[in-house]
Amino acid sequence: MSAAVENSAIPEVQIQLEATLQAEFGDTLLALPSHRWLEYGLTFGVRREDALQVFRTLKDDPKLKFNMLIDVTCVDWLDKREPRFDMIYHLLSLDFLHRLCIRIEVDEDKPEVDSVRTLWPTANFLEREVWDMYGVSFAGHGDLRRILMYEEFVGHPLRKDYPLRGKQPRVPLRVPELRNTAPDMVRSELVSLPSSRRGQQPS
Repeated sequence: MSAAVENSAIPEVQIQLEATLQAEFGDTLLALPSHRWLEYGLTFGVRREDALQVFRTLKDDPKLKFNMLIDVTCVDWLDKREPRFDMIYHLLSLDFLHRLCIRIEVDEDKPEVDSVRTLWPTANFLEREVWDMYGVSFAGHGDLRRILMYEEFVGHPLRKDYPLRGKQPRVPLRVPELRNTAPDMVRSELVSLPSSRRGQQPS
């Protein structure tokens, strides 16, 4: 552990967790440069090919029990570094109240990682959102489709190269037999209501 980390206010339980993770995974967990959030939770990198087995161990190992997937999201580093994308996973152990962040680098040429839906069912919607917004695919998901945008939407709107003024193709009306019924509404004519000035006695 670096001197910068040792001098920060890192809870003892987090130091113990890091030792447990290092003993369990060794070099499979990749150390990341120091950052300002170290005191709030551990962050490690994982190679894409190792990720699914690492996640399975994190969830099932009785010494770890990361039984809650809090979030899955993505970072687009367009024109700043390669690989272009980072997949970010936030995990929580409800038994030990440990928090852990896992980062996986993903190439632009093949933006795909293994799905963790079979480990944490909540990944169903989270992975669909990442696919919808960033275009990163999840092998083995089983039901990967858009969740925020409509199916005919072209592109992925949170990618940094998505055109801000881009126009989407027109799509047919979903239920053409339904029509706008607003013209059929019956409206009463407006009437004038009598008004009086407050506090004034009638003459």
